[in-house]
Amino acid sequence: MKEKITPSPWIISKRFDLTWFITPGLISVIVVLLAHYFGFPENSSFGSSRTSGNALPPWLWLLLIPGVDVSHVYSTLFRAYWDREVWNRKKVLLSLVPFLCFISALVLYSFGKLFFWGAMAYLAVFHFIRQQYGFLSLYARTELEVESKIPFLLDKMTLYIVTGLPVLYWHLIPGGRHFEWFMEGDFYQYPNRSLSDFIHILFWVWVIGYSSIQVYLSIKGKRISSGKLLLLLNTASVWYVGIVLLNDDFAFTLTNVINHGVPYMALVFAYSNFRKKELPSVFYNSFRNGALAILSFSLVLLALAFSEEWLWDSFVWREHPYLFGNSSVIKAELGQGLEGILVPLFFLPQFTHYILDGFLWKGGKNNSELEGFLGIRNLGS
Repeated sequence: MKEKITPSPWIISKRFDLTWFITPGLISVIVVLLAHYFGFPENSSFGSSRTSGNALPPWLWLLLIPGVDVSHVYSTLFRAYWDREVWNRKKVLLSLVPFLCFISALVLYSFGKLFFWGAMAYLAVFHFIRQQYGFLSLYARTELEVESKIPFLLDKMTLYIVTGLPVLYWHLIPGGRHFEWFMEGDFYQYPNRSLSDFIHILFWVWVIGYSSIQVYLSIKGKRISSGKLLLLLNTASVWYVGIVLLNDDFAFTLTNVINHGVPYMALVFAYSNFRKKELPSVFYNSFRNGALAILSFSLVLLALAFSEEWLWDSFVWREHPYLFGNSSVIKAELGQGLEGILVPLFFLPQFTHYILDGFLWKGGKNNSELEGFLGIRNLGS
């Protein structure tokens, strides 16, 4: 009789998960709370940081937007396009998705700038939530509650509650928030104080109720994944503090970008290390050395991210000549009248990343490479 193997409670290892999947978001929450306590930033009424980048000090914007937010988008190249076996098996999907995304973006932008950015904002919210759901599924799988689907159903509902309610609050609170996802007006607003207060109370009622149930199940001897609980704590803290509790662009951007981008890049890095033999020789050789692997992985992503932001600034936003070396003459001439094509083109990597993620990280035979990767357990724990 084949021995039943109990899965590890961690995705990669305890040390790796805590360092890269859980801690970044929690640290970002602590940082923004301390910053708020000590009065930074002084002006909470910033504006959008995801697009033009006026909201943050230049060094912080460079660190968060090109350094994390845009870089994590390009890490998809390691997960799919630069993995030879995955590319050969998914050529049609990996070629068709960018093409369809570009056509869709052109159509959406034809309805107007605000319509396009609004559609992308709602798609981004869905993408951010689904990433947390993916991590939750990996952690919850170890609880093995075969006699009942209710525990995981409760976990799923909680994940959607602690992410969805803050976004709903954002739509309902009179006066809105002093930040946007991409640009001012990209979220529909329906100011209603009674509803926003109800949403705020419901958030805490659900969190307290869920926590009480987890304590009860633990007392009853049920196996509770510590990774799952830490992930939900991380997620609830980031979305509540960044959107509801604090009302400034610094808090929203720091918590939102760090908690989404850092864990994703860490996961792709671990995947790339596991699949290094399928990567181009230059990456295979670098991944044979830990320090060199981190350096090459980071430099490639930073180079691509910085290049994309140079294009945005040169042709569309024209707001950071001191960062990207764009002269006023160039800024005045380039991209005039071409935004309907340039914006969909420059946004293509991010749009493609949103869509492909829904295919690349699902379990099953279509992603058989993940079965081996997620079998790496307890290394360095």
